[in-house]
Amino acid sequence: MIAYEVTNAIWKHEHLLKDLKHGKPYLSVFFGLIKAGRITTLSLMQEAYVIAERNKITVYDTIFICLAIKLGLILMTYDEVQIQVLKNENNRRSGQH
Repeated sequence: MIAYEVTNAIWKHEHLLKDLKHGKPYLSVFFGLIKAGRITTLSLMQEAYVIAERNKITVYDTIFICLAIKLGLILMTYDEVQIQVLKNENNRRSGQH
């Protein structure tokens, strides 16, 4: 499902929010990371589940948090809860509970 969710998010930014001009190159990078083994969906889902459980939010929302953490990317979202959970998780990982 993660492939569908990320693909949909890219489509949404390109066609509805119009804050992304060309989505296809982003899809190519994403699928290239999966093919190269940089993103393994099973471990990503397990981590998303743990983060969802710890923060009392949906796995659907934590998938994007996990991707940002794993790939060292900035999470682009208007969802304040996702932003706060990402900050919490980054602090947790750096030992700043």
